[in-house]
Amino acid sequence: MSAIPIRRPGPTAESHPDAAEAGEVPVAIAGAGPVGLSTALGLARAGIRSVVLESKTELDPHSRATLILPRTLEIFRQWAVLDQLLASGNRVPHVRLREPEDDHQILHVNFTKLADQTACMFALAIPQDRTERILLDAVQATGLVDVRFDTELVGFAQDSTGVRLCTQTGGTETIMTASYLVGADGAHSRVRGQLGVELAGKTYPTQAMLADVRIHPSLDRTDEWPTILDHRGIIVGIRFGDGVWRIIEQAVDERLSGLILDDHIITLAQELFGTGPVEVLWRSIYHKHERCADGGFHYDRITLAGDAGHLNSPAGGQGMNSGVQDAHNLAWKLAAAVTHPAADATALLESYSQERTSLIGRRVQPATDLAERFQTARPHRRVALVHALDALFGFGHSQSAGILTHGLSMLDVVYEHSALLHGRSKALGHRVPDVLADDGERIYPKIPAGGVLVAGPRAAAQVTADELGLPLVNADVAALTSFFHQDQFVALIRPDHIVGAVADPTDSCAEFFAAALGQQPAPEASSRRR
Repeated sequence: MSAIPIRRPGPTAESHPDAAEAGEVPVAIAGAGPVGLSTALGLARAGIRSVVLESKTELDPHSRATLILPRTLEIFRQWAVLDQLLASGNRVPHVRLREPEDDHQILHVNFTKLADQTACMFALAIPQDRTERILLDAVQATGLVDVRFDTELVGFAQDSTGVRLCTQTGGTETIMTASYLVGADGAHSRVRGQLGVELAGKTYPTQAMLADVRIHPSLDRTDEWPTILDHRGIIVGIRFGDGVWRIIEQAVDERLSGLILDDHIITLAQELFGTGPVEVLWRSIYHKHERCADGGFHYDRITLAGDAGHLNSPAGGQGMNSGVQDAHNLAWKLAAAVTHPAADATALLESYSQERTSLIGRRVQPATDLAERFQTARPHRRVALVHALDALFGFGHSQSAGILTHGLSMLDVVYEHSALLHGRSKALGHRVPDVLADDGERIYPKIPAGGVLVAGPRAAAQVTADELGLPLVNADVAALTSFFHQDQFVALIRPDHIVGAVADPTDSCAEFFAAALGQQPAPEASSRRR
């Protein structure tokens, strides 16, 4: 993709004559939120150095996003940071929405039914500030990430050799060079703004409120989320600590502020949990959006991730999770672009944009839009719809991992359009499930940075795996032959656990698989695709 014109002066010696020169770094990342830190951690796990530029003087102290879903937990497990998160959060194996007045169960999402899909059979309720602190500690412990707070990205310019950035710290400007720049600097992204990219989409007419409260221990029920259906917008309580709950109101009266807003929150808390003392810890009212960068996420050596590239209503709980999943898709591709001599950097980064924008447009935005419409519908229609769905489909008493559970878990990842995906296998572009292998252990730890799965003759597959420097794992188990719809196959699993290519196990397919990893393909590889 050709670069779009830079609308502001780039950081040249002429435009910043007093700026000091700094060294070169493989990847510069704008923004030290969960997406920027996740990108840095993914790069570090691949052995790639990065610098993270954050204009704030410290991490944001507020809780904001509070729920990490199973797919994102898988990613954190791969990056060896899951245990720290689990120690600081509250596991949610079941999402049970109940009406507090009569204890009627509205909805039951049963993550424990995902045992055949993932080791992370739960969500995690944890405030975003804790998540960011854990990620920051993890990236700093790698020794490969330089996180610079109080450092503003003033401007940048790119050419065929890299990106020159001008940063400012305490009034002092510095010029640095990076091979690639990631804009993970939020909804008001400086990177996106200088590229001249707009976020196309819509802003919803209602505003939402987030409030964190502390309630009396006698009211602190741990196995459900109380839900009020008959207000202007749906109201839900989510527990993420002993006696500490998040209240989400999807259509708040925007005229409320100050002590009147606090009184409103206390009233809601007592409706949700019962009469008792309530301490308001934090609250925020905000607009809700469904928007995506109109030119995609890839601009030569610059990419966008998280809120810098797309904004999603939090109604579906997928905003921060989607951003971390952006980082997971992007990090291994940047690492390959930096280190592999045969890497097709353009194809790698364009595939990131194609895959993520397509998925967000097909899955994330429709899901959050549906949740938004339901949660802000007229109260009597919402109540009637919930009770009708429960009567027809048993939503309140789910005993299986149905479409709703799979969707909310975000395990149903399917990339349909990508420069890296070629072939006709039904499994192509899908997330491979983290099933139990023939030795009783799950397969993801066996392929921490990607691998080759084989069901059938192993000799040719072993040669392919050796040429690519990847582990070969026996996939001759029912769960995987069913997933691939084949009794015999050899499959490339990318570092993000997406099926990149599938072939016959007797074929010599190292070049074909290398092309699916963004390495220059051999001309004859196409004849072996299936």
